Amino acid sequence: MKNLALISMMAILLAGSCKNPEPEGCFPKDKLPGYITPLTSFGQRAEFSLDGKKVFFVDKAGGEIWMVDVKSKKTRQVSDSTWRPEGYGYYRIMALSNGDYILTCGPGRKETVIQIVKGDFSRKPWTLVEPINEGPAISRKDMKIAWTPRQKKIWLGEIIYENGNPKIENRRMIIDNSDVVVDSIKYKGILEPQSFRPPEENELIWSQYGRDDYDRFTSEVMGYNLETGELTNYSKAPNQYDEPEGMCPDGEYTLVESDRHNPKGTAFIDIYKLKLDGTGKHYQRMTNFSDTEGYRSSNPACSDDGKYFVFQASRAGTDAGVGCGLYLFDLEKYRSETTGDTPN
Repeated sequence: MKNLALISMMAILLAGSCKNPEPEGCFPKDKLPGYITPLTSFGQRAEFSLDGKKVFFVDKAGGEIWMVDVKSKKTRQVSDSTWRPEGYGYYRIMALSNGDYILTCGPGRKETVIQIVKGDFSRKPWTLVEPINEGPAISRKDMKIAWTPRQKKIWLGEIIYENGNPKIENRRMIIDNSDVVVDSIKYKGILEPQSFRPPEENELIWSQYGRDDYDRFTSEVMGYNLETGELTNYSKAPNQYDEPEGMCPDGEYTLVESDRHNPKGTAFIDIYKLKLDGTGKHYQRMTNFSDTEGYRSSNPACSDDGKYFVFQASRAGTDAGVGCGLYLFDLEKYRSETTGDTPN
């Protein structure tokens, strides 16, 4: 009887140890200011819903789509394995202006295709046979989309629905990396579309990648005027990493991943606010995660009301885009607890 009781107790303990509790966020909570709060303890590549009440994200590169309620912080998985071919996973989710969502899905982050899923997730996604490398730029006011198949050319198109089925029409190539000349400088690096600049959305903000004098990976914040074709370098920092990720809804600023405070590459990035006035002088640092050894912050996305942005914590040595938890940045609290938000 004693042996039977011992075996039963061991079984209970082993069963408890086999459970997979939700992992803890990776950044030390005691280093967070009052205007930054943990939103999830896992995940990456966040995107606000159009109403700002939910945040969508992927649990890992090549994983599943999840959603977190901003107010309650309750999470739930949205996608499942029946949505995609075997061996494929998800890398991005982005909100379309009609309430549906665009997904990137594939066997690897640089070899994905576009899927579109109904906003209520009531059916499996449509798959568009459209190769895409990294994330597209998606309009928040109409159905424009900009994307790159191999990071050498950026294409512009429009998502339309024909008999209820989505497809991309009116496509045209707008930027070729063999022909990017700004301020008499010829750029040859790879490209990535990021955001349409509000409120008019007649300009595409994109990343022009390159290498500095020490062969470190760099990025400049560029703009392409959809009406005139004019190119503008907004960051003007060729030896610095500045990747535009979250467009502010006023269109005057964008949030960038930057190593401006410690120009040693993407392992040291934090989030800055850059004024899009073309001078490259008006930056403001918003997060300080990389001041704690082994950490960084990245991939910010703004809510449409301009009150918040969501971003991810990341381990410094992991691949670009990999996150280990989402955080909510309250801009109104930030303004009340600091000297303001005007970059200098």
